[in-house]
Amino acid sequence: MKLPAIEIRNAHQNNLKHLDLDIPLGRITVVTGLSGSGKSSLAFDTLYAEGQRRYVETFSPYARQFMDRMDRPKVDEIRGIPPAIAIDRKDPVRTSRSTVGTMTEITDYVKLLFAREGRLHCPTCGQAVIAEDSSHVLAALANYSEGTPILISFPFTLLDSAELESPPSINLTRQTLLQMGFDRVVHDFTVTDLEHYQPAVQTKTLMVLADRFIWGRADTDRISDSLENAFRFGGGRLDLWPVGHRRRSFSRQLACARCDKIFSPATANLFSFNNPVGACDTCRGFGRVIDIDLNLIIPDSSLSIQQGRLSHSASQVMPARSSPTSWRSVEPPTSPLKNLLTNFQIINVRPSLTVPQIIMGSVAFFAGWRPRLTRCPSGSF
Repeated sequence: MKLPAIEIRNAHQNNLKHLDLDIPLGRITVVTGLSGSGKSSLAFDTLYAEGQRRYVETFSPYARQFMDRMDRPKVDEIRGIPPAIAIDRKDPVRTSRSTVGTMTEITDYVKLLFAREGRLHCPTCGQAVIAEDSSHVLAALANYSEGTPILISFPFTLLDSAELESPPSINLTRQTLLQMGFDRVVHDFTVTDLEHYQPAVQTKTLMVLADRFIWGRADTDRISDSLENAFRFGGGRLDLWPVGHRRRSFSRQLACARCDKIFSPATANLFSFNNPVGACDTCRGFGRVIDIDLNLIIPDSSLSIQQGRLSHSASQVMPARSSPTSWRSVEPPTSPLKNLLTNFQIINVRPSLTVPQIIMGSVAFFAGWRPRLTRCPSGSF
């Protein structure tokens, strides 16, 4: 089976000599050769020019007048060419955060793609998280067989009593719900009169019954009204209790009703490593972290700092000076290392067991060792 490829026939742009060539798609193809052999003529003046020209032609005549137009290259035929992106050989402005994506602005489109088309899933239960409404609940009801008893409830938080400095008051909550027209609660598929219901001490939320019906026999308009009321009084949340099936939770917010977690809407900054919103919490978007391996610096953790000595053979942690300073060779009171050890009272303790790593990092720095840059353990760089 022939793989898809860009087929070039009789390319004679600049110094190309009537070239016929097939370049496979989905692979990295490198063009090499002597100076003047036609590398740029093939890559930029032929392939890129034709791919960009065809891409621009897909826009309306009004939009094309604001875009750069490229001349048709000197070639008889090019088949199978996709839209092209060219990275020039000039020196762009680069920083430690620059990538091919940032320099070609591809990341701007990728961020928008994920923000607009990405699907959020709850990290706890894995369920897809969307802002649901009555239509989603009706679609879920359609999965049940006709004749299934259905209960609709909404969560209602117990109200605090203004007169008593005590836990939330069930009496005040009961009075409020009765005034709103709700007189029943649901607990484990069982409907109980609100006047006789006494929740457990640790209970903070009541599941108030909004409606109950037999699926397939009730009017759809009535069900829709009950769902809207449940969403309204439940703060955008409701629960379905289909008898003989598991309970299902729905939320109008961007939240996981099952795990009671609320999420923020996706924005482009959430997918940018150059923005604090989307940057990795560990490396802050750099892809590498500063690390000091104390096991290489202090090979014998049974010795105290006063007794021990820095390792001279740690190859992964390079010394900042020609000869590392030993712990006991530091002379008080002028040495920053000696002052640091004295102030934190750690000169006679075992460093790997009782001293925070941030302090030991400072100790290693003052002793003449510099940290190493390692790959971010939680990133994908």
